[in-house]
Amino acid sequence: MATYTESAERLVIAHEGMRIVFVQTPQGWRQTTCNTADDPRGIVAATPQPPLQLSVLGKAWGFGQAMTSSYTNLPMEMAMTDWSGDEASARFSYRHAELGLVVHVDYAFAPGAPVVRATATAVNEGGAPLVLAHLSSLCLSGVATDGLLPWNDPRKIRVHYGLQTWEGEGQWRAADLETLGVYPASMHQESTAFQVRSIGSYSTAKYVPMTVLEDLETGKTWFLQVETSSSWHYEVAPRGVHGRDLGALQLHAGGASERHIGWTKTLQPGAAFTTVPAAAGCCAGDFTDAVHALTRYRRAVLRPEPAWDGPCPVFYNDYMNGLWADPSEERSLPVIDAAAEAGVEGFCIDAGWFTPRGGSWGNGLGMWEPSPDRFGARGLQGILDYIRERGMIPGLWLEFEVCGEDTPIAKEKPDAWFLCRHGRRANGGPRLFLNLCNPEVRAHLHGVIDRLVAMGVGFFKNDHNECTQLGDDTAGDSAADGLIDYTRALYSFADEVRARHPGLILENCGSGGMRQDNGIGSHFHLHSFSDQEIPYLCPSILTGQLAFILPEQLGIWATPTPLYFLDMHDPDTVRSEDYRAARADGEETIFTCVNGLCGNFYLSGRIDASDEVNRALVHEAVAVYKEERGRLHAAFPFWPIGFSRIGDAAAWAAVGLANEANDRVLLAVWRREGAEDTVTLPLRGWAGRAARAELRYPGGEAYAVPFQYNAETGSLTVTLPKTNQARYFVIRAE
Repeated sequence: MATYTESAERLVIAHEGMRIVFVQTPQGWRQTTCNTADDPRGIVAATPQPPLQLSVLGKAWGFGQAMTSSYTNLPMEMAMTDWSGDEASARFSYRHAELGLVVHVDYAFAPGAPVVRATATAVNEGGAPLVLAHLSSLCLSGVATDGLLPWNDPRKIRVHYGLQTWEGEGQWRAADLETLGVYPASMHQESTAFQVRSIGSYSTAKYVPMTVLEDLETGKTWFLQVETSSSWHYEVAPRGVHGRDLGALQLHAGGASERHIGWTKTLQPGAAFTTVPAAAGCCAGDFTDAVHALTRYRRAVLRPEPAWDGPCPVFYNDYMNGLWADPSEERSLPVIDAAAEAGVEGFCIDAGWFTPRGGSWGNGLGMWEPSPDRFGARGLQGILDYIRERGMIPGLWLEFEVCGEDTPIAKEKPDAWFLCRHGRRANGGPRLFLNLCNPEVRAHLHGVIDRLVAMGVGFFKNDHNECTQLGDDTAGDSAADGLIDYTRALYSFADEVRARHPGLILENCGSGGMRQDNGIGSHFHLHSFSDQEIPYLCPSILTGQLAFILPEQLGIWATPTPLYFLDMHDPDTVRSEDYRAARADGEETIFTCVNGLCGNFYLSGRIDASDEVNRALVHEAVAVYKEERGRLHAAFPFWPIGFSRIGDAAAWAAVGLANEANDRVLLAVWRREGAEDTVTLPLRGWAGRAARAELRYPGGEAYAVPFQYNAETGSLTVTLPKTNQARYFVIRAE
C-alpha cells in the first residue's frame, strides 16, 4: 500500500513500485513526475503542475487543442489548501481565491497493483453560480521523463490504443507519437496531443477507454483507463516548450469536458460535482506487463462480488447461431435437453420470449410479459420449470432500460419517465430510454425483476441495443452531464438488484461489445464479448478484449453446429446432408469451443442438431472448461505472437493464460487460412525452463497434432495441418 516520504521540498508517494512525486511551490504541492524510480537517471527538468485540469466559462481557455499544455491557466492560479494521505488513499485540495472554487483530487491506491484510481470533486464555495466547462478525472505529469531520447523520437514512445466496431471489437494498434500527429513544431508552448473520445452510452463503440505507453528506451510502461459508460476522453500530450523538457509527457483522462464531449455543469453556491473515475499507473516492462498490473487492479477493486459459490456457471444462450430470438415450446425443449446433456449449468432464453408468434421482438420491449402463444399449454413458467428440472439455472434476456413507443408505458407515463433532450423524448420507435434517475421508473423495474425472479429466473442478460446519444438535458445542464447522472443511476440500480436478489447473476451486453467498459463491469458479473457469429473471426476479437476485460468476466460465444444468420429462416439447414458432411470432421466445433475456453465458456448454436462426433466434442469442451475454470479465472493473459487483425485471414492467432506463479499456462492456438501450417509460440518468461506440454482439448488420437516444447527458448512449436483449425494446450513447468 501507499507510503509517504515528505520533506520541506518534496513529497513522494510510493505504491507497489510506482512513485508519484510532488514538489513544494509558493502555491503548495504540485505534481512533477510519475515513474518506477524515485530519482531516475537522465531525468529532464520537472515542471510542477497541479494534478488537475479545469475550465470555467468566463475565464480564458487556451488557444490549442491540448488539455495538458495550452487549454486554461486556472489550475496554475489555484493554491493548495490541504492534503492528507494514508496507505489506501490521498486527497489534495486546491482553491481559486477569486472564484471561490475548490477542487479536491482524490487518489485511491489499488492493493497489489501499481495503480492509482483518481477522481476530482469541484465545490463552489463562492457566492455566485459557476459554469464548469472542464474538470479532469486524472491529470498525471512527468511521464517518460528519464532516458536520453526526447519524447518525439520514434525509438522512444510506442502508444497502444484499442479500436472497436460492431462485431469487430478488440482491435489493438500501436504507433509512435509522430504517426499519431503529436510532434514538436513551435518555439512556443506545444499544443499538440493524441486524443481519443467517445460520446453517448455506447462507451466502447469506436475505441477502448484504455491506453498503454511503452518507453522503448528505458523499458518502462505507463497506462490508463477511464471507468464509465457515459461519454469519456483521454489524452497523451507533451509538456513544455520546444527545445526543453522534450522527454516529458502528460496523461489526462475524464468524462467532463465541453470541448471534447459537450459537457457543462452549473454549480450553484454550495454545490459540488464529482468526476467519473479514471485509473493510471506505471511499471517496468511492456504492454503485457501493463495488462498484468491492470488485471490485478480490476480483480482487487472493480470486479463485483460473485453471486455463486466457486467459478461462474456454464451458460447456454439460445440466440447466437441458434434460435435467433424465435423461441417456442417445440424449438426450445430439444435445445434445453441438449444443453443439459452437455453439462451446462444455466440456460438463458434470449430475446423473443415476450413477443407473440410472428411478431418482431424489437417492437415488444418494455412490458416484459410472457408471450401468450409461444410456449404451448405449459407457458413460459413451464419452460422455466423444465430448465430447473434439467438441473440448470433459468435465465432471460432483457433490455430493462428501454420500452417501445407503442407500449402502455410510453403512452401513459409522463416525459419524466424518459430521457429527454430539448423537451422531446430521446430516440424513438422500438426504444425509448427510461430515466433510471426517476424513483418511479426504478420501482417499476424492480417490480418487473421481482416478478421474473419469482418465476424462477436466476440469470438476466441485460442488453443495450441502441445508444442514448448525448444523454438527457431535463435537469437544465448539458445532456452529457445528464448522461453521467443516468449512468450512475444504472450502476446503483444494478447494485440494488443484486442486493435484493442474492444469487442472481447479471450479464452486461451492449449489442455485443458496444458498452463494455470497466465502469459497468464493476456492477455486472459478466460481459458479452461480441455479436460476431462467424467463429473464425472471433479469435481476433477475444484475444484483444482480454487486455481490458477480466477472463472471468468475458463471456465468449462457442457456437457449435451453427445456424448462421443468412439461414435463420430455414432452421432445417443444420440437419441437411450437405451441412453435416461439411462438419463431419469436427474441426469447426473444436475451433469455436477453443474460443469459449479462453474466458467464460458461453455456449450457443444448434447443439440439438449436432451429430455424434460434434456432440461428443461439445461435451468434452464443457468438461475441460469446468476442470480449468478455477485456474482460468485467476489467470493473466499474454500474446506470444501479438494480436491478429480481424481482416487478416492468413494470420495465426494465439493467447496464453498464465497462473500467478507463471509455471502453468493454458495456450489457445488458431490457424486461419494462410499457407503456413506451423507456428512457434514463445512463452513469456519460460526460456531455459524444463516443461511438459500436453494437448488439453480436444483429446484422443484422432485429433492429435504435432507439437514440440523447446526448453532453451521456452517456446511451443505447433503444426496445424488444416486451415481454420484450433487447439488448446496446457504447459506445466517441471
